[in-house]
Amino acid sequence: MHTRYGPLLRWLFRRFFEPVHFPEEAQVELEELARKGTLVYVMRSAGILNFLYFNWAYARRGLPLASSVLGLSTWLVRPFAALFRRRPTPPCEDVVEAVAHGEAAMVFLRRPAVLQAHGAATDDPFAGLVALQRKQQRPIYVVPQLLIFKRAPVRLRPGVADTVLGSAEVPGRIHAFVSFLFNHRRSFVKIGKPIDLRAVLELDAAATDERIARKVRGALAVGLARELRAVVGPPLKDASRLVEETLRDRILRAELSEVAAERRISEVQVIEEARRALHEISARYSPAWIDGANAVARWVFHRIYDGINVDEEGLRRAAEASKKAPLVICPTHRSHVDYLLVSHVLLERGIMPPLVAAGANLSFFPIGPIFRRGGAFFIRRSFKGDKVYGASLSAYVRKIARDGYTQEFYPEGGRTRTGRILQPKYGLIGMEIDAWIAGARDDLHFVPVAIDYAKLIEARSYAREMAGGEKKKEDIKGLLKAPAVLRSRWGQVHLQVDTPISLAAFAASRGFDPHRHSEEEKRDLVRALAHRIAYGMGRVQTITSTALAAAALLGHHRRSCSSRELAARIELMRRLARARGARFSRLVNESPSDPQAPGAMHEAIAGFAGDKQVSVRQVDGETFYQVQEDARSFLAFYKNNILHHFEEEAILAAALLSFPGNAAPMAELLPRVEFLSRLLKRELSYRALPLEQIVHRTVELLDGMGLVEGREHEEVRALPEALEDLGFLRNLLGDVIESYQVAVGSLDVLEAGPLERKELVRKSLEHGRRVYLAGRVQCAEAISRPTFEKAISWMQDEGYLNGADEKRLELGERFASQEERASFGREIGRFLAPPPT
Repeated sequence: MHTRYGPLLRWLFRRFFEPVHFPEEAQVELEELARKGTLVYVMRSAGILNFLYFNWAYARRGLPLASSVLGLSTWLVRPFAALFRRRPTPPCEDVVEAVAHGEAAMVFLRRPAVLQAHGAATDDPFAGLVALQRKQQRPIYVVPQLLIFKRAPVRLRPGVADTVLGSAEVPGRIHAFVSFLFNHRRSFVKIGKPIDLRAVLELDAAATDERIARKVRGALAVGLARELRAVVGPPLKDASRLVEETLRDRILRAELSEVAAERRISEVQVIEEARRALHEISARYSPAWIDGANAVARWVFHRIYDGINVDEEGLRRAAEASKKAPLVICPTHRSHVDYLLVSHVLLERGIMPPLVAAGANLSFFPIGPIFRRGGAFFIRRSFKGDKVYGASLSAYVRKIARDGYTQEFYPEGGRTRTGRILQPKYGLIGMEIDAWIAGARDDLHFVPVAIDYAKLIEARSYAREMAGGEKKKEDIKGLLKAPAVLRSRWGQVHLQVDTPISLAAFAASRGFDPHRHSEEEKRDLVRALAHRIAYGMGRVQTITSTALAAAALLGHHRRSCSSRELAARIELMRRLARARGARFSRLVNESPSDPQAPGAMHEAIAGFAGDKQVSVRQVDGETFYQVQEDARSFLAFYKNNILHHFEEEAILAAALLSFPGNAAPMAELLPRVEFLSRLLKRELSYRALPLEQIVHRTVELLDGMGLVEGREHEEVRALPEALEDLGFLRNLLGDVIESYQVAVGSLDVLEAGPLERKELVRKSLEHGRRVYLAGRVQCAEAISRPTFEKAISWMQDEGYLNGADEKRLELGERFASQEERASFGREIGRFLAPPPT
């Protein structure tokens, strides 16, 4: 290789090679390996394009250049071979000789594929390299590498074009140059795990050189295939073929036979019903369509957002995990934009886009067909009692897991209207675990992801729904709002990635045996995994300036607050979040807490003021902020986005301040923390630790920050100078606690007889509006339809409400009398701030 090029070549290389993504961490790793030993670069298929790119890329980065190249057909440059003063196609001995002199080399495993779909193997230098490693102390590192410029899955049956021009895996010269010409701006480099020949020899020193060489070559082939598969995905199948293969699933066939016997109809009829269900469910995955849609998404995101901030390190961990087992990506669900955003981010970073589980409500024309081609498979919101549909969906999940597709689904089920992470749904998680138990895969990696928006497109409609408005059904009319969305700016988006959760390791940690287990043990595993995913989603939520400002503004019940008070609240949240290791947006990290000082906090509050949600007034030289009553639900959504980071401190503060004198023995504090934690279990996601351990850790944290005293004592006491801060932390949960109190107070309506759940929620809203106007409720955002729905479900879980029949609810024995309900309401009320005087 050489580094001297003429002006034309330099211009061409800058024009076409500069946009190729070369991972920074790979450069650091190669520099370290080159310092310790000698590098042998290995690629799957030979090609002058690959040779030219890596020669340019390594020269530009100061990395060792190969002095010998094996497997490259140099017909294109043979007339200029004399200029290089070496033979066009050096034999294996030249590679070994170069490495012996401490020089890097490059080896191509296959020659270009022309008139053959897979290419032909090249000469094998690895036996010679193994023999050389036996003689010298300096390590030889074999480094697999890929230049990927066309994200096209392998075809199961090569077509004529694949045979003549080469396949996507092993492209011919024309195929490679044309693909790179059109895709160079979306091309990227993958550097696989290096193989240390000295370490390999130490493991099996008695083996022959040829045997070790075969192992090395096999490991390279497998490693490179995994790197490629992680990007392009499994072999491409059309939807009809995938459906027919799914119908051959033995578990599905057994379940369909049982249904046929129960209904006393033929199995053919049931299989046809399953076929229709699978066609209703299945995606129509099209890589070309996805690439085109991604180009549109890139333009749209650039137009409406100020930037997409991605946790690159977290994505790298997920990409590494994908080489060992398929990924199941589990994001928070705030917006319909989530579907597009995750796939866009993965595509831009060379990670296989997922098959996405979407609600059947989105399958309407023309969105449905577009989403199907983009990888969406649609699931009915409810299919209780439909055994054929349920069995077909479960079989489809097993099939795509077995084939190795990346999957994506939203554990919350639907989009959160409150901003808090919803309690996870168990259905799809259970199906994934069933697929693993059935042997579809040895393992699956679940990846919790948090998506946070500085400004949410749907925020106004959510505020309307929280106040009692009906959820509007998605239809073509909604598309007409797109121009208005495109004319606005929506701030920044943040995508954070938690550590992938290995299903096999998680199950083993709980003593679960996939071969011998009871149904109850499996249900416990499903619940535990679901809540671990939900906790992971919350743990990596980004703390944005919008969320901090909203939480600070809503943290009191007085008419307004000063800029000094607001700055103190923001600073308190920042200190707590840092102590917890939370993730901040870059703008928050770089800005002061004072809303009067230039920076992100000032801009966030100015944005609320510009939307007429907050009024700003100057009185006697001091600035005061007042949230408009009808805007509190709007701001509550953003506050709840970061509530997960403060929930333990908020619960402890509410429990501690419920005692006279704001102090309590630990033995008395723990039951109140437990009561409040149990009350809010449908609203919050807790760590999988014993409650007592969580409380002790939280006390230690607050003690260290000077808010309470209790680290070394059995009694916990709020410090007088910290009462305002502790009151603020309690008020972070004030609206949801009040919602539950209001929901309990609304149950008097059931004394007249059972009501349908929907009607009971409506009555709770009416009661809530009445007591709010009467001044008996402090938080306007407490009058929330979604929270009332959860409160009613919680009361049913706890036996306070019973199901009179399938649709209607009635008072349970524990709530039979009005006094019992009033007593429980007072018990909830002690955790609330006293009304302002």
